[in-house]
Amino acid sequence: HEVRYLADPRGGKTHRAPELAGHAAGKARDPRAAMKFGKMMRATVQSRMPSWEAYVLDYKGLKQLLNQLVDEHDAKAAQAVDEEMMMDDDPLGVFTERLDTEVEKINDFYMDRIEEGVIILHAMTQNVEALAAANVSDTAQVAALQRALVSYHFNLLMLQNYVALNFTGVVKILKKLDKKFSSDHRKVYLASIVELPFYNCAALGQVVEDTEGLFGKLEQLMNDCQARLKVPCSQPQTETHQQVDGRQGAPMAQSV
Repeated sequence: HEVRYLADPRGGKTHRAPELAGHAAGKARDPRAAMKFGKMMRATVQSRMPSWEAYVLDYKGLKQLLNQLVDEHDAKAAQAVDEEMMMDDDPLGVFTERLDTEVEKINDFYMDRIEEGVIILHAMTQNVEALAAANVSDTAQVAALQRALVSYHFNLLMLQNYVALNFTGVVKILKKLDKKFSSDHRKVYLASIVELPFYNCAALGQVVEDTEGLFGKLEQLMNDCQARLKVPCSQPQTETHQQVDGRQGAPMAQSV
């Protein structure tokens, strides 16, 4: 899986995540790049994070709801005699309530993965420190830890991908909402979720940074193990033959 830094649409920061189809500039070689976002999102989830599908933004459902609300709003507007008949029509409120449910689902899933990640990283860090303190020379044991850390790190990148994909979906569906109803709801809504862990991603960034630091410690531990294996064993000392009481090779007298 190719990895690159995705520009964060929130400004300034970057997310390190596996390449998302459809984000490449210019004419993309991947045929999925020509897909609409909804299809690209489903294809990405099904191919790269199928076990997380139930926790991804229901972009298709939100789009269907939006079209339904537009049709209902237009129908009411056509039948309305005056503005009072339209006062009970609140498509933005209905849509926001549904979007809140989706964002809460995404945020809860993100927080659960972060909690699990912190626990796993702590356990692996303790294992590395214990091996370093014991001055081990078992390269197989260190290699097993390295493989486990690579797998763990890849899952973190998948979580970054998950965050970037879902955030992009939220922004895009809000953009459609604003276009359909000539509103400025996107800016208001994004400002309301700015404190959510899923939005600011600070915890994930810290876990990724700590994991990459642990890679360095494991590499040093492997180097130390290999260096110990290269040290030649000490040569056994030549046996000295003592003569005690005129008998060669007799054991030395024991102290009493």
